[in-house]
Amino acid sequence: MKNAKALVTALVLSLCAMPAISHAEVKAGTMTLSPMIGGITMEGDQLDDTEGFAYSLGLGYNFTQAFGLEAVIAGADLDDDNGGNADFWNYRLDALYHFMPDSNLVPYLAAGAGGYTLDGDDEFMTNYGAGLLYFLGQNIALRADVRHMMGFNESNLEHNLIYTAGLKFQFAGKEQPVAKEQPIEQAPMDSDGDGVTDDLDQCPDTPKGAPVDAKGCPLDSDGDGVYDYLDQCPDTPKGAPVDDKGCPLDSDGDGVYDYLDQCPGTPKGTLVDDKGCELKLTLHINFDFDQAVIKPEFKAELDKAADFVRAHNNVPFILLTGHTDSKGKDAYNMKLSQKRAEAVRQALINDYGMDATRLKAKGMGETQPVASNDTEEGRYQNRRVELTCCAVLPE
Repeated sequence: MKNAKALVTALVLSLCAMPAISHAEVKAGTMTLSPMIGGITMEGDQLDDTEGFAYSLGLGYNFTQAFGLEAVIAGADLDDDNGGNADFWNYRLDALYHFMPDSNLVPYLAAGAGGYTLDGDDEFMTNYGAGLLYFLGQNIALRADVRHMMGFNESNLEHNLIYTAGLKFQFAGKEQPVAKEQPIEQAPMDSDGDGVTDDLDQCPDTPKGAPVDAKGCPLDSDGDGVYDYLDQCPDTPKGAPVDDKGCPLDSDGDGVYDYLDQCPGTPKGTLVDDKGCELKLTLHINFDFDQAVIKPEFKAELDKAADFVRAHNNVPFILLTGHTDSKGKDAYNMKLSQKRAEAVRQALINDYGMDATRLKAKGMGETQPVASNDTEEGRYQNRRVELTCCAVLPE
């Protein structure tokens, strides 16, 4: 019996001293089989100073890595000091709790209940104890186990000790995944600081603070071809020609942007209306041939002339130009056109109270026809007076 104790003790010490096996562990969902041998010590009132050789076979199941159940049947050949012997059988169901189930060396606690038979006498018993597992490979381990067994007979409680060692095999089950070390991901760079990371930025090196779209490109909200951060005239109408500052062009310098100017190329200094056209009113006064007298039926045209002068009271001068058709000599027509312009000027002063100093009359003769002089209708159109706003009077 001393040999059995020595064997179990040596096995426990060797379990603690052996080097670790790479990634062996208790596996969840496995069946286990444990053949064991060792020794048993019985309480003296059962058999005098009885010890014996013990053997057992355990069949178990690991529900988790930590918890399992095991059904055990054990036997022993008992010899007492008086030369007697007896047969001993133990059958039980134990619960096992494993500590550090992911390691190669696994301590555990055990407790259970069952019964034993000693020379045909059956008794109920419970047990508790502890043990060690040392994995030699993925599914095989050395095992050492010691149990205190308490038998309940009719007269008193019996205390017995069984100590065994052997192997434990586990079948099937699920291996625990080995956690892989994840590489540390570097935060995406945003080199130009526009809020769009370099891997998505289609317009790198955008100036700091420039508004950008989802692709990292500067915004051009009004679509004029000048980025917002450079655009000094935001909200320019679509299609309007602009300069490098994003402001609409005024090519002829008349104060009306090109996209609104219906009369491009107006001479510099010419006063224009909101359409970019010269401020001018043509009076449709039918002068009789070789006459400069305004007939009463053309009062409505004079009313229009007065309204025009009042509407442009901020203009320094209003120029009234007289015109003729091509009939007659040039010099004569020049004098006739001057008379017609003077006639309209004087009517505006006398009948409408216009400021005489702002009204200037000038004859243009037949030099500026607006229609063909080959027809009566064309010649009628050419016999006219025009009112023009001007800051500088023509020579």
